[in-house]
Amino acid sequence: MKRIVKYMVLLLLATGLAGSAVGCSSNPKAPVADTVKTIAKSASRTVHKSALTDEQLFRACLKQFKAAALQRNKKQLAGMFYFPLQTTPQWSNEDLRSAKINPAEGLVSGAEYPQYEPTILNADALRLIPKSTEDDLSEIDAATDENYYKVIAKVTDKGSKLYELQQQYEQKNGRETSYGFVFGKVNGQYKIISYYSPWPVKG
Repeated sequence: MKRIVKYMVLLLLATGLAGSAVGCSSNPKAPVADTVKTIAKSASRTVHKSALTDEQLFRACLKQFKAAALQRNKKQLAGMFYFPLQTTPQWSNEDLRSAKINPAEGLVSGAEYPQYEPTILNADALRLIPKSTEDDLSEIDAATDENYYKVIAKVTDKGSKLYELQQQYEQKNGRETSYGFVFGKVNGQYKIISYYSPWPVKG
């Protein structure tokens, strides 16, 4: 009889220890399921936060571009260009009908860039870029039939948007002139894919 009582006491103790190991929950798997749900929700929020729009990515790039121009940080500025960079003066569809235009002639490679940098990022550009406003910006219509934008867009991510910074100003000689930079998304990152002014950069 003493043996039976001793056995029952041991059994009760073992049951109690097992119960304490799984806590007060009647379903020991419930906390794990809750943890999985929490992780899933957290991951979902992380993915959502990283899914930036093209405009947000462009504006982040533009902010860096303006800051680097203000600081005259030419090393950082050079890293913001995509090469080969298109530098042919911007042409229209009308120009194509009246003149022979070869876009390949205006391409500047990364190795050639230092040679043409003083023309692309001249003193006026470095002075004016940091002062650019919303009036100087435009989003290029995805349905545009302008050949210029179709040509430069070939290097960009499919379905991504083009943005343009164009500034007009008066030179010291009193004459009006302008320049422009077109930004495109390449491998998920916005870069300057073209530069133009009224005069060719190359010869």
